[in-house]
Amino acid sequence: PAPSPAESTQASVTLAQLLQLVQQGQELPGLERRQVAATLDEPTASRLPRRPKPWEAARSAEHPAPQFQTG
Repeated sequence: PAPSPAESTQASVTLAQLLQLVQQGQELPGLERRQVAATLDEPTASRLPRRPKPWEAARSAEHPAPQFQTG
């Protein structure tokens, strides 16, 4: 669905107005409110390998790990 004209124009508020809205707990113009809820499901396993820590990366650059052939 196409955004309405009111949604497509950027809301223009000053920093002082923004601060006042936040302090009063009011909605901020131009922001979409997300409905986020916790689930009781099992956590999803990571599909990406863990990035090495800086000291692990430095060590692997000095002494590269041996490459194993599988098959």
